[in-house]
Amino acid sequence: MTIFQLIMLAAAAFFAYQVYIHIQNIDEESKPAFLQDSEEVEPVPDFDEMIRLADEAFVDGQIDIAQKRLEEIVMRFPQAAEGMNKLAFVLSKQGDTAGAEKYYKASLEIEEDDVTYNALATLLVSMNKMQEAEACYKKAVDIDGNYEVTWFNYANLMLRLERLEEAKEMYEKALVIDPDFQEAKDELEKLK
Repeated sequence: MTIFQLIMLAAAAFFAYQVYIHIQNIDEESKPAFLQDSEEVEPVPDFDEMIRLADEAFVDGQIDIAQKRLEEIVMRFPQAAEGMNKLAFVLSKQGDTAGAEKYYKASLEIEEDDVTYNALATLLVSMNKMQEAEACYKKAVDIDGNYEVTWFNYANLMLRLERLEEAKEMYEKALVIDPDFQEAKDELEKLK
């Protein structure tokens, strides 16, 4: 026999031994999962149920549990933008701005929406990434120019950048959409 044949024989013997050990450890008393009664088999929660459980944990103040559930959702449903948005929000609340930014951006690659751009822009402002934040606010108002909170947040950024006329115009746009938006009224009054 050649050395190669000896190696192949040893490998085959090893795998045969592993199969033998596995067979010896099979519990013959237990039924396969597909034969078990439905009461015995733990149902795997669907996306909506997992989101509900994560939301519930967050509302109950169990932020770590909410985060773990949302991480599981992102793993199981990688094309679900909602799971990524919620995970980004939780990470942001926990101070993990880099993680939050990553998941907001991943969510936007799946589905662009104004609320996510608004949330990402607000996060970017907190990270002092003003140019990126401005681009996100612009995309948010391009998608839906009828959300007063986006105009308000965008105006706050303009105020921070000392672009007062633009800030004033944006506060006014927020007030056209919602004339009772008190915070926008207050900020606009300060600019007069």
